[in-house]
Amino acid sequence: MRALLIPLVLVLSSCGQGGQEPQAANGSGNSSAAGLDDDLQTFAGAGKDRLCIGGRAAPAAVITYAADGLKNCSASGRMEERGGKLYFAPQEDSSCRIEVRREGETRLTMVAPTAGCAFYCGPGASFEGKTFSRMDKPEPVVDLAGDPLC
Repeated sequence: MRALLIPLVLVLSSCGQGGQEPQAANGSGNSSAAGLDDDLQTFAGAGKDRLCIGGRAAPAAVITYAADGLKNCSASGRMEERGGKLYFAPQEDSSCRIEVRREGETRLTMVAPTAGCAFYCGPGASFEGKTFSRMDKPEPVVDLAGDPLC
């Protein structure tokens, strides 16, 4: 029993650290500039594609699926703003940045992932071109095993 408790404590402690990192690369700290607020927001894409954002100072996560619905891309990290553009950045990975374009108040599209983002994807799956619409009622964003990502 004790052996099962240690991994659980490690997972839970890592989840709480995302809110301690500064998010605004431009130093503004103004969440309305990015169109994000402090509440958890979930976005649905095609099929089982999901994106969650916990505000500018909180974690974000994304899972997208290939056309077969089995292979996927999945990453947890944060949203950051640089040079007037919004990016998803996987946790502690400087080789992957995915530009996220805002389309109005409720739609986000992932474009132009860097080459390092391929690490997060199975064969045939990609973050590029995935579009998400904000859900009126937030739902959990989970990985293939049903574990929460955000």
